[in-house]
Amino acid sequence: MLLGMNASNKDAVLLNYIGKKTLAKLACYSCHDIPGFEDGKAAGAALADWGRKEPSKIAFEQVAHFVMNQLEHGHGGHHGGGHHAAGEHGAKESTAAGDEPLAPDLAYAAAAHGHVTPESVDPDTGFFLEKLLAHEREGFLWQKLRQPRSYDYKKAENKSYNERYRMPQFPFDAKQREAVMTFVLGLVAEPPAPQFIYKPSPREEARLNGLVVAEQYNCGGCHTLRMDRWDLRYQPESLGTAQEVADYPFLSPHFTPQEVGKSLLTDRQGRRHATLVGMPVLDPETGRPQLVDEDGVPIEEGDTEALPHRPVMLWHDALVDGEPRPVGGPNVMVPEDAIRAGRHYPAKGGDLARLLFPVVIADEKQINPNVKPDDAWGWLPPPLVGEGKKVQSGWLHKFLLNPHTIRPPAVMRMPKFNFKSTEAAALVNYFAAVDGADYPYVYDPRLDQSSIAATEKTRPGHLTGALKIVTNNNYCVKCHLVGDYAPPGNPKALAPQLETVHERLRPDYVHNWIANPKRFLPYTGMPVNIPFDKPVSQDLYAGTSEDQVDALTDLLMQFDTFAKRNLSLDAYLKQQPPQPPPAAQNTPPTAPLPPQAQDGSRQRPIALN
Repeated sequence: MLLGMNASNKDAVLLNYIGKKTLAKLACYSCHDIPGFEDGKAAGAALADWGRKEPSKIAFEQVAHFVMNQLEHGHGGHHGGGHHAAGEHGAKESTAAGDEPLAPDLAYAAAAHGHVTPESVDPDTGFFLEKLLAHEREGFLWQKLRQPRSYDYKKAENKSYNERYRMPQFPFDAKQREAVMTFVLGLVAEPPAPQFIYKPSPREEARLNGLVVAEQYNCGGCHTLRMDRWDLRYQPESLGTAQEVADYPFLSPHFTPQEVGKSLLTDRQGRRHATLVGMPVLDPETGRPQLVDEDGVPIEEGDTEALPHRPVMLWHDALVDGEPRPVGGPNVMVPEDAIRAGRHYPAKGGDLARLLFPVVIADEKQINPNVKPDDAWGWLPPPLVGEGKKVQSGWLHKFLLNPHTIRPPAVMRMPKFNFKSTEAAALVNYFAAVDGADYPYVYDPRLDQSSIAATEKTRPGHLTGALKIVTNNNYCVKCHLVGDYAPPGNPKALAPQLETVHERLRPDYVHNWIANPKRFLPYTGMPVNIPFDKPVSQDLYAGTSEDQVDALTDLLMQFDTFAKRNLSLDAYLKQQPPQPPPAAQNTPPTAPLPPQAQDGSRQRPIALN
């Protein structure tokens, strides 16, 4: 076959042949997806029923002699000494010079006692050594995980290269090795007893099932699924002082007296403890976490005198020095030493959004040099933290099956993954389960028309007054799309369509969002339009701030019904001018009278005017 080939083609064919043989020998396809090796033979023995495998069918070979020979001579697995006889060639091949000792704890026992027995070492090691000497499964597996190639002892010289053991030596410590042994010994090729089967709660099962789908479709590649968390150990008062902000009572942070007291305790080093959950503030030019001084001024490279701080944008209310730090307030300036003394748990997901953060800012600066860095997050894939309490389950299910644009300034659109309905449902349930929200069916009185009818009896013009606020140029329509109306100005400042809010969002979320948007999306550019202590003009809606927030919520949740109720068809139902009667000769035959109804009356045509 190779005779008719030139030298270059011959080399290519031979290299391809050797490459395939090498991949088959090393069983690379066991871990990696390699085209052409989909049906490759497994590298090792099947483990499905290894926990019940007969010891007589397990190849112990001369491993017991290997262990005892090495330990009694105190070599601990090194085979480079010149005192080895020629017959020990297999031992020299089984471990390369410079490898870690096979069992340094046993070698030490041999040096101390002169002769190794299971009783002369610590109980754990002695147990497995006794099992090995008795040719039992536990002993075989213990040594196999310690040094797999030791089973070639006194055999390697009689084996070809392809017949030697190929299992690599994994860097297990004693605890990890015992965990693997426990798992393998539990493989008995039959279901475990019912009492040992993990039975998660419905919410936990929904979380686990949804997590499988989220990882399969790499939802975390674009979206943040879990925010950063810092468990800080800081010097008292080193994180700045809390600022009191007047807010609605239903939005105020709440901590128990026990939690407040715990936040004031100090450890033996005089440090207090606090947990922050949020986002590190990124540098708009590099996209890396900012490093600033105590006043929030970026630290220049080479500056060794300034005390470095990391600004953190909170996503959960926190307790610092016994004072609440609410979401939506000023960023918390965390000293670098407080982070080093504590522990940081990185965010899960959102990698693409963080990579694009400086890119979209640089692009917008070409049009608007005064762009705010926080605005850029509104143009990127949004975090999905709190998604379960935000959106309605039915809407999210439909959106996953057929995504569409929600935020006009977004620089990317969500692709259509062609989810199965069950996969989309698993994701919907996952978000609801993680956030403790109701699913899959949600009932809220604000979605019921009867509740609005009752409200309008006590407050005439309830929804009409709310619409006046929406359509006032100082409020909603300044940024939001409403029906076929689009606000003028920079497209990057456009906000989502309001006429579909009743389908997309949960009423409680809408109500609280209107009251203070930054409490739910810290980087949002939407202001507090109706402050807690300052309602909008009474000419638009007569009532307190909370009354006006309730009215806007009711309007958005009933927008479709309200719009249909106020839709006039007069322009479409104008009567056509009467037509002159036809000539006598063209008069058609008289039409029969309408049939009588069951009650004896005759049917009459319906008038639309």
